[in-house]
This record gives sequence, C-alpha cells and structure tokens, in this order.
Amino acid sequence: MFGRMKQASLLYLRDHLSLFVFTAVLFMIGALFGAIVVGALAEDQVAALNESLKGFFNAISLDQTGTTASEITWHSAASFLKTVGLLWILGMSIIGLPVIVIYIFIKGFVVGFSVGVIVSQFKGQGLLFATAAILPQNLIYVPALILCGVAGISFSLMLVRSRFSNQQRGGTGTLLYRNFLSYTGLIGAVAVAMVLAAFVEGYLSPSLMRLIVPHV
Repeated sequence: MFGRMKQASLLYLRDHLSLFVFTAVLFMIGALFGAIVVGALAEDQVAALNESLKGFFNAISLDQTGTTASEITWHSAASFLKTVGLLWILGMSIIGLPVIVIYIFIKGFVVGFSVGVIVSQFKGQGLLFATAAILPQNLIYVPALILCGVAGISFSLMLVRSRFSNQQRGGTGTLLYRNFLSYTGLIGAVAVAMVLAAFVEGYLSPSLMRLIVPHV
C-alpha cells in the first residue's frame, strides 16, 4: 500500500513539476516582498510593532498569554482548514485560477512580513525566536499549502482545456468526474496535514518560544 502511495506521489510530482516550481517560487517572492515592506514602515509604525512584540514576549515569559495549547490548536486548525476549503472551491472554477495565484502570494507575504518584523526589532535573537515560533508548523503548512495550490491550479487548468476539447461530451464528463475525485482526495490529504500543522503550532511552538524568550 505504502509502495503504491509513494509511486503515485512521485508520479504526481513528475507530472506537475513545473507547477510545483511556479507555486513555490511565487510563495518565496511573496515572502521576500513581505520582508522588504518591513524596511519601508514609518517610524511610528515600527515603534508600535516593537511595543506589541515586547508585550507579547513578556506575556510568554510569564505564561500569561491567555490561551491554552488546545485553544491555539483548534483556532489554527479552523483557519488552516478554511484555507484548504477555499482553495478547493477556487480550483473548481476557471476564474478561481488567478485568485489561487494571488492567495499563495499573499500567504508568502504574511510569513515574510512576520519574520521580517521580528528580525528587524531583535536582530539575531529575533531570528532565533522567529525560528521557534514560525518554522515548526510551517515545515508542514507551507508544503501542504503549495500542494493544495498546485492541485487547485491543475484542476482549474484541466477545466480550461476541457472547454476546448474535441472529445465527446460523455467522455469528457467521465474524465472530469474521475479527476474531481482524485482532486478532492488529494485536498483531503492536505487537510489532514494542515490539522497536524495546527497541533504543532498549538503544542510545540509555544514551548519552544518559552525557551527562547529569555534570550531575546
């Protein structure tokens, strides 16, 4: 079973390699833009962010964030699953294709901006904290997001091609149905990965942050 899953995964990666590269680069460009924007913030905005970060660090060090690990987990899981659901719906429409592209870029921008703010205020220690706070869950979240984006773009492109297909309507309908089932199954697997990322964010990242905060 696992052998077939591995073979199917490698085949999917090979057949969609160009889309994987495109989506990954799009996310990284978004992250780069997010980090660049931090340097363009006005001084009063930087000061406000700095005060917010200091308050957050102080709350973590005193263990007074006001949220439990389970609350963080369920909140993150709900947010991540909404993302998956949105991309799944967008992938089932032709007009959803550009929206998926923009969405992936924005997600990269948010990650880059978050890291950029922390590092700009606390330099090397900030990078250490950003690694503890953002990296663990994103090791799962980002690949899952990219896979979800690739699946959505791929299915949307297939819908475009089907519009110009010379195949008979019945044959095209059968193919679309099979691809829809495969697409939905893949999105389901991504949803499971997103829930796992939520557990990492809820239980692992806060523990790492509490270890790092005294050194920031």
